[in-house]
Amino acid sequence: MAENYIDVIADFNYDSRNSQYNTDNRHWRKNTKAPYIYRYEGNPQERVYVDGHGISKRTVQAAERKSLTYVSEILGLALLAYLICELLAGSVLVWILQHLNVNVRQDFLSIAMSGSQWGVTLIRSIAALIKYIVVFTLLLRGFKMPTRLRIPLCAGGLPEYIAAIGAGMGIAALYTIIDAGAGNGESLAGQLFDYKNAAAVIAYAIFDVLLLSLLSELLLRGILLPVLRQFGDRFAVLTLAFTVFLFPNNLAERVGEFCIGLAAGYLLIKSGSIEKCVIVRITYSALCYSRLVLIYSDEPRFTIDRFLLILIPSALCCVFFYFLIRSKHRKLSNRTSHLESKKKILVFAETVTMISWLCISALLMLVQLIF
Repeated sequence: MAENYIDVIADFNYDSRNSQYNTDNRHWRKNTKAPYIYRYEGNPQERVYVDGHGISKRTVQAAERKSLTYVSEILGLALLAYLICELLAGSVLVWILQHLNVNVRQDFLSIAMSGSQWGVTLIRSIAALIKYIVVFTLLLRGFKMPTRLRIPLCAGGLPEYIAAIGAGMGIAALYTIIDAGAGNGESLAGQLFDYKNAAAVIAYAIFDVLLLSLLSELLLRGILLPVLRQFGDRFAVLTLAFTVFLFPNNLAERVGEFCIGLAAGYLLIKSGSIEKCVIVRITYSALCYSRLVLIYSDEPRFTIDRFLLILIPSALCCVFFYFLIRSKHRKLSNRTSHLESKKKILVFAETVTMISWLCISALLMLVQLIF
């Protein structure tokens, strides 16, 4: 019967190149007594008999289902708070500034703002900070994780740094191609540059590219990925990528965020270092702003074509270099999950908070994509 013995924490494949990250993960899961920790130890075939009636012991599937349900409830609540802040924080700030006689306006469906460039910059910055403060507070209270696990750092790994830059360039190229058909770039470039207020544009661009990239990755890959990774590497990466895809945005941004989720999630698991994830997002964001500058130039089609001609081969070279160097260490091999994929998705999506967020986000996505 020994071959049937299961210990999901000991059996987990801690295969990051950062040995400290592996140790922190194992220690956190083994020593944290919380309902969101997926733990099971024993033989699932054993039974306990009471008064001649067989009573099955708690199964490994039941343990995984219970932990995943708790994670879904906390995450769904945080996502609802994120969505409310995304939809209402900017509107409330617009209302406040309008009563202070500042020229700012907002379209509810597209969440686009216009008017005073400094006013728009202030609103977007404050609204973003409120959103992250609220969500971080909820998740840190729900998932009590050690700081070293939330902010894993590992300075080494040149192939991972190169892969992060290449992934950012490739995703920016994909975003450019998708957005070219929709024509959103021209209107956004006009909104940014028609005011002729370069200082406001530069201020928000720096805030967006640097600070928001850092906050986003600390949230998604720092807190959420380790919690979801208990149920399998692929499940964690795909779930986070799809979750961000449902955030309010246009199609090109949604696809870009989905691809960032795949690349950053993969790199965190393999490198055990969150700075690679931040590099992916910073590279992507910086190149998206560079694209807007090109669109606003005198010959946008010529410059955008050259932009893509540089980005795509460079991205392919970087990614090829990474997989060539890490040829023996490139698969997401963690398969400790004992629930079938379909059941796992249903368990994750069936809690009240999560299904509420999914329904609202799906409806909002349809409205934004259609109108």
